[in-house]
Amino acid sequence: MKKVLVLSLALILLLGITGHGTSSYFSDTETSTGNTFTAWVEECVCSMFNVSNNKGNPDNIFKYDASGTLVDSFDLSAINTSSQGVASTDDYIYVLDLADKQVHRYGCCGSDEGVSRRLDTIAGSSIGNPDGLAIYSANDEMWVVSANDKKIYGYSLSDAFPDDGTTLAPTQEITLDDGNTGAAGLAIDSDYLYVLDDDKVGGQSVDVLYRYPKSAGAVTVSKVLLDTASNPLQNPSGAMIDGTSIWVVDRGTGMMYEYNLTELFDGLGPTLDAASEFPLDSANNKATGV
Repeated sequence: MKKVLVLSLALILLLGITGHGTSSYFSDTETSTGNTFTAWVEECVCSMFNVSNNKGNPDNIFKYDASGTLVDSFDLSAINTSSQGVASTDDYIYVLDLADKQVHRYGCCGSDEGVSRRLDTIAGSSIGNPDGLAIYSANDEMWVVSANDKKIYGYSLSDAFPDDGTTLAPTQEITLDDGNTGAAGLAIDSDYLYVLDDDKVGGQSVDVLYRYPKSAGAVTVSKVLLDTASNPLQNPSGAMIDGTSIWVVDRGTGMMYEYNLTELFDGLGPTLDAASEFPLDSANNKATGV
């Protein structure tokens, strides 16, 4: 009888540790008289790519690993109804909501961790429809771009949470370049902000990145973004930086594209093919950010 109980417990524990690919586990050994038990505790890990999907009722997040494999997805909060951009750190996934002008924070496996104060301008008015979100947590930076306002707004990440009923004024405002009229996403590194611009010429997409120094300096425009087969993108909707590469998610093609940052801004040639690409999940067909 004792062996049967031990085997049953082992089977339950084994079944309990099978789960999403974005979860890891650590063991904690406990003992009682004549028995040893190993308890497995789930520890969530944020994926490399977290793509916001504005499908409504509810919106959701699709999570992909470094190879582009879908590893998990979760639904957003019922009040996070207009996802328009996403950023992530080691501990959280942040989703910008266009309707309420706030940022919602989630644990890596989708737990609701609260919402930010409402985002304002330095002048004290609510920001126009936001188009992209970027976070650089090492410097306590949270940035939001608004094509309507022709601005990039910088906020203190630590001051943004939690929502206490007050508004949050930016610590910095950067005016968009005159040509940067189709802001569709935002990426960040230690020195620069990159605004993804979805423009059309003669009905065809001409998509570039505008690079803005966080401090004083000239704005630089990238080469035109193409897919791996030299075709124009269709409807790019978000961007993120991974070391020396910038990744762009395209809602129109249902793909994620990788570009070398140095090659994008070396001034040699008018266009650049993606270095690699991977397809989004078929249900992730309304991507709004990464």
